[in-house]
Amino acid sequence: MNDHYTPGWIDDPEAVAGIVETLPEADAALTPISEMYEVPASAYLWNIARKVLGHLLPPRNQGTVGSCVAFATVRAIEYTMLAEIAAGDPEMFASLAPEPVYAGSRVEVGKGKLGNHDGSIGAWAATFVREWGILPQQILGEHDLTTYSEARCRRWGKDGCPDDLEQLSRSHPVRSVTRVSTWTTAKQALANGYGIAVCSNQGFKMIRNEIGECRASGSWAHAMCLSGYTTLADGRELGRLDNSWGPDAHTGPVGPGDPGPEGFWADSSVIGSMLAKGDAWIFATVEGFPRRTIPWLI
Repeated sequence: MNDHYTPGWIDDPEAVAGIVETLPEADAALTPISEMYEVPASAYLWNIARKVLGHLLPPRNQGTVGSCVAFATVRAIEYTMLAEIAAGDPEMFASLAPEPVYAGSRVEVGKGKLGNHDGSIGAWAATFVREWGILPQQILGEHDLTTYSEARCRRWGKDGCPDDLEQLSRSHPVRSVTRVSTWTTAKQALANGYGIAVCSNQGFKMIRNEIGECRASGSWAHAMCLSGYTTLADGRELGRLDNSWGPDAHTGPVGPGDPGPEGFWADSSVIGSMLAKGDAWIFATVEGFPRRTIPWLI
């Protein structure tokens, strides 16, 4: 584990298996995206953000709380929302609050089994957004979620998502969540505009090389968002991982596609091993935030 940054994934195959049993489509290989036999050589989800928003999604920093599972989950859902908007859905984009997902995964889904220890399970976060929903980083009633709060994240991680926010979030469910377990289906998902929340114990070096790649090294009980892939001239494939340790955790060139500074490229064989841990997820059919025209604002 890197001593300077906080992970937070709990490796619990039994808990994941229990969630998978409840899903109508247990794996992306069983969905229509698996019928995409030929995928492009590269897919960069951050270019959808450039198209829809005019800029990249900003780097995120979970701070000292082991809330990486929630951060990876909301990042992946944000990419799905952007892809839906780019495809013509009449929605507005809103950055998503990670604190309700962290709290809900631990308490509403996990029933407080983790006690006072930080962390969560990817399958629990996927279940929360499917059954309870998502919330924007906005002022919602008495809750100001415009800026991520470590204190609030840790407090709600013990007490659960407030009841009034649960009611609001139910208007914005992610109606379909599916596990991704291979590099092949990961590429198919990315080519269809789905970010992937990937939980694993794989660690990496912090310095990117000349092509933006961080080599596998050590162990992190951590979650990140897989947001793209590319094929190098020699045929080697890389996947791009968005991290939640801020813009300065990784240094060096950002690599193909000019993504943001918050992540790095990794070899596809390494990412394939991460996916094989069994706790990686895509999110579809997001009931997001309807686009509105308010006459007096025009």
